[in-house]
Amino acid sequence: MNSRETKRGRMMARLAILVGICLSTGAYTSCSFRSGDPLPEVPEPHETFSSTLTLRDVSGVETESFVFGEPVRFDFRIVNLTSRQQRVQFPDAQDHDFVVVNGGSTQIRWKWSQNLAFTQATTELMFEPHASKTYTLYWPGTLADGTQLPVGAYQARGALLFDGFRANPLAPNEMGSTLQSFTVR
Repeated sequence: MNSRETKRGRMMARLAILVGICLSTGAYTSCSFRSGDPLPEVPEPHETFSSTLTLRDVSGVETESFVFGEPVRFDFRIVNLTSRQQRVQFPDAQDHDFVVVNGGSTQIRWKWSQNLAFTQATTELMFEPHASKTYTLYWPGTLADGTQLPVGAYQARGALLFDGFRANPLAPNEMGSTLQSFTVR
């Protein structure tokens, strides 16, 4: 491939990305380019990550209602929204966590990492452009004191350990999912 074909290929790739962004956002615009004009830079999203938590029953069906004593499956997914590789560092080997709070409150009922020990060495995760990582946990519903989570309304969150998570695991942060409501009946 010669230099002219390479330049044209790059220009077509940038144009395809621009058209894709316009189509995915529902935006309509018109523009024209002359041969040799540089294509505009495609801006990165304002957020770097997007994260979600999905709750599932023992058969893997997404649900918001669990029978007393039934295990809860947490699927926490975090996505790099950028076209650049992202590196996230942690002060120790713990990179994620799950929490359950009483519905409509900030009272933590259960935290996955409570009473767990982690290697005290700095660790990091690498996210390739637009790549995601998923953490799955099966929780039997047992609280730290050995009792079962009682019947009631709750909320759960999954998160990569962002700055300040340990002090306030419910703080708004793109590396933590929104609170997902569920009930135990």
